[in-house]
Amino acid sequence: MSDNSDDESNSSRSDKECNKDSDSSSELDVGNSRFDPLKALYSAKFKVPVARAKLHDNVQTLEAKQNLLGGFAQPFDEERVKAIRAASSSKKNIPPPELIPQRRFLPEQGLVYRERSIRHKKNIFLRLEKGWEGPLSLMKQWMDERTRVRIDIRKQKGVRGYLTGVIEIFDRHWNIAVSDVHETWSRRKYRYSTNTLHPESIIAPQDCSDRLRNLGIVLPKTKVACDGSKNVIITRNVPQLFVKGTHVVLVRPELPVPKVVETKEKQ
Repeated sequence: MSDNSDDESNSSRSDKECNKDSDSSSELDVGNSRFDPLKALYSAKFKVPVARAKLHDNVQTLEAKQNLLGGFAQPFDEERVKAIRAASSSKKNIPPPELIPQRRFLPEQGLVYRERSIRHKKNIFLRLEKGWEGPLSLMKQWMDERTRVRIDIRKQKGVRGYLTGVIEIFDRHWNIAVSDVHETWSRRKYRYSTNTLHPESIIAPQDCSDRLRNLGIVLPKTKVACDGSKNVIITRNVPQLFVKGTHVVLVRPELPVPKVVETKEKQ
C-alpha cells in the first residue's frame, strides 16, 4: 500500500509541475488568451515572435499603415506604404503658380521672423563639453578620468549613508548618475520603539521577494549587519543608480583601502 501511495503522489506532483510549466508558457505566448503582458515584460524567457518587427510610435500609426496596405491580413511593407502615399499625393490637382492668387503686403506688413531662443538649444551634453567652474569642474575631471567617488546621502534628518561608484553624467543641480555602485546605509531595527505601552501598533514590513521572483524581477542582494541595539547597517551592489541632487551632501574621491603590512617580531 505504501508503494502505491508513493507512486500516486509522485505522479500527481509531476502533473502539477507540467501544468505549472504549461501555464507559464501560455502566459508568455502572444497568441494565447492567457497572455500576461506584465510577466512577459519582466521575464527573461519571453521571446519576441518576430525578431525584425517594425517599431511604431503607437497603435494608431500601425493601424493607419495596415489600412493603407489592405488590412492586417496583408504583410507589412514600408516601401509599399511610401509608394501608396506618394501616388495619392500626386493625384491632387494643384493649379499652376500663375493662377494662384497672391496677397500683396507692404514691407512693414510682412511676416515677423523670430529666432528661437538659445535656451532651447541647450542640453546637458553641450554644457559638459563647455565645462564647469568651481566644485563642478572637479566632478567633470573625476568623470573624465573614471575615478571612483564617494557620495554621502542625506535623509529627512541627518545622514542616511553613502555610496561609491563611477560618475557617468551630472548636471548643475547635482543630479548624478553613477555606475558600479556599492551602497551602504543604516536604519532602525524593525519592531523597535521607545513607546513600550503599545508595541502591537508597529507593523513589520512584508517580504515581497518571492512574488517579484515569480514575475522574473531579480532584486540586488543586501547584507545586514547589526550596529548596536537600535540600528542595522545594510550594504548592496547595483550596476547603476540615479541620485537626486536634493539628497547629495558631499562628493569626494574614494580613499584607497590601506594595506595591512604584517611585521615579524624579533626573537
